[in-house]
This record gives sequence, C-alpha cells and structure tokens, in this order.
Amino acid sequence: MTDALRIGLFTPAWPGHSTPNGIATSVYNLAIGLHEIGHVPVIVPMKCDGEGPADFPVVPVPDLAQGLWGRLRQRFGGYDAANETFIRRIVQATTHARAQHGMSALIMEESLGWTRHVEARTGLPVIVALHGPTALLQQHYRPGDAVPEYQRYKERLEAEAFAAASALISPSRHVLEGVAGLADIAGKPQAVLANSFRAPEPDPLPAALPERKILFVGRFDYLKGGDVIFEAMARLVERHPQAQLTFAGPDHGLDRADGTKQSIHEVIAALPEATQSRITYFGPASRDQVAALRAEHAIALIASRYENLNYSLLEAMAAGQAIVSTAVGGPSEVLVEEDTALLVRPADPEAMAAALGRLLEDAALTERLGGRAVAAVKRDFDPAVIAGRMLDFVRDVVKEAV
Repeated sequence: MTDALRIGLFTPAWPGHSTPNGIATSVYNLAIGLHEIGHVPVIVPMKCDGEGPADFPVVPVPDLAQGLWGRLRQRFGGYDAANETFIRRIVQATTHARAQHGMSALIMEESLGWTRHVEARTGLPVIVALHGPTALLQQHYRPGDAVPEYQRYKERLEAEAFAAASALISPSRHVLEGVAGLADIAGKPQAVLANSFRAPEPDPLPAALPERKILFVGRFDYLKGGDVIFEAMARLVERHPQAQLTFAGPDHGLDRADGTKQSIHEVIAALPEATQSRITYFGPASRDQVAALRAEHAIALIASRYENLNYSLLEAMAAGQAIVSTAVGGPSEVLVEEDTALLVRPADPEAMAAALGRLLEDAALTERLGGRAVAAVKRDFDPAVIAGRMLDFVRDVVKEAV
C-alpha cells in the first residue's frame, strides 16, 4: 500500500503565486518537493489563481448549488449553517480527487473543524497542519482586547478537530506544544516539519550586497509588532541618521481603546520629522515586488510578538539578508544568535534599535549573517528535503490507520 502512496494537499489557492497566503506558499513548495522525489501529490484547492505545473492532478473545491432552502439556512442558521456549506464542498472535492487519482492521506490546515468532518465523511486519514491556531494567536494580542464571538466559535471547533485528528504536523515545536495545551493530542502521531523554501541560484555574493537599508515585510498590526518597529526606528535614527526603513505590507491598523484603529500613516506622522523622512511605506506588495525589494535591502526586520514559521523569514534567509528578529516561536527555533541572525526580545524597541545599529555599523557582520542564512536554507529547508521527511511521516500514519 505504501508503494502506491499518494498524498493529497488541501490549499487555499493553487499555485498560489497571486495569493498572499503563507499556507498556499507552503503547500506549493511541498508539492514541488514531493514531485522532485518521485511522489506527485493530488492538489485540492479552494480556488485556482493561475497556471500550475501541468502534470499535477488538481481537483478544485466546487461552488455547490444550494437551492432556496440552503440559502435561507445559511442566512438565518448562524455560523454552523454557513460552515456546513464549506464542509460539504470540501468533502465533495476530496471524494472526487480520491476516486479519480487515488489518495492515501490528506494534509490539510485546520479551520472551523473542517478536518474532523472531512475525515469522518470520507474515511480518509487527515493529517492536520497547524499553521496558526486561533487560540494561540489570541494569547499574543493586547491584554484586555475583547474577543469576538466568532473567534470563540473558531477556537471551540479547532480544539474539537485537534482532539479527533489522525495526526498533526507543525512548522514549529512552539505551536505543537501550544496545541497540546488546548486539546488532548497525547498518543497521536505528530511531528515538527518545517515550511520549505528554495534559495535562488546563483548564491548572493557578499561583494554585491546593496546599501545597508532595512526592509520589513508583513502586516501593520499589533501581532506583527508594527508599533514596536516605528518606536525602534525613532531611536535608531537618533544614533544613525542615515538609517532607512521600507515597510511593505497591508495596513491593518493598531486597535485603540475606543474600538477605532490607528493607521500606519497616523503612526508615522506622530514620529519626529527626522525619523519620518527615513521611512518609506511601500504598501501591499506582490511576490515579485517583495523579491525586488529584498535585493535592494541588505537587512531584514521581523518584529512579531508571535510567529509559527513565517515565509517572510525563509525568504529573507534565502535572499541573503542579514536578519534582526524577535526571539519568538518558529524564528527562535530556526535562527542561531550571531550566526544566522541577531535575536531580540519581543516588544523591546531599544533592543531592536541596538541590533539594527550593529548591522549599520558593521558591514562584515551583515555579510556574514546573510551568507550563513542562505547556507542554512539550502541545508535545512529545501523543498526536496522537507518533502522526504513528510513522506516518511505520512507512510507511518497510513500504516497505523490500516
């Protein structure tokens, strides 16, 4: 049975190049890695956003015709009725994909209890991929912030799904251990299997490093440390007037006590004029635009209060950028202090400014960190490497399920 093993991969988008979603990127890279080691996966996407590799079987989730009763049920039946529609769509696609292409197991993110229902209704072992459980995210938002009813609903369904899962995987040990505190997963097959990313060829050359400018890629919000970034920049510019920051990402705002949000433009406008002039807000950026920005900035900044294993980190490593990152979650497991990055405490603008200042002052350190980061990505995170580990894990899960 394992000789004919075929893994199904559920994804928000395929191939995902036009969708700014880390889960879609993770699935695409895993699929490429599996293909390279001789195991073509079956892709089950919520949507197709472009042309993927021609020889990958793809069975999109359908738009189910609900009829009058179904539409009324979704409109007036609350969260459960709306969620049932998504579950039915995913189950139908999974059933068709299994019948048409064969499928020994499905790897799928957990969202609203979907994994539990897909496994129960298809009989297929579902391996839950932990990309960012709602309850763990909530622990890192501002203390005292109100938790919306819908978020509590998601937390309950996720916990039920974790307890019912055939197996669980996570890009970071931190998240796997956090889920163990939310649901009884003791005794279930589980593994830390990192997201993968391929460093481009040829390797970045230290001699070709651009001016030591700083790049942040991500949302402007509390979780990603948006407030800390600009406070750190104000301190950095006082000591290094030549410092430059480019902020690339959507503006989700910072929550105020009165329920309104403070925009990134308002935060920048409140900074000293000298600091404002050293900041460029690029706005949301496509994958190609981010790659171009990385080539222009020798330093990457990650300021998150919480992370699983973020693609902004792996992309920065692969681009040969010198990284200053908060020591949280996945980054703290992947990065080595003074070897592949400089690590700082979360929500500490003084430590962040000091670390950035070191890189502005020390070109040799900047080049060394970037070069070693590239080597680490090639060694530990190449898609074929991660796919091999994933395949071994899935084989064991399928054997246990027989």
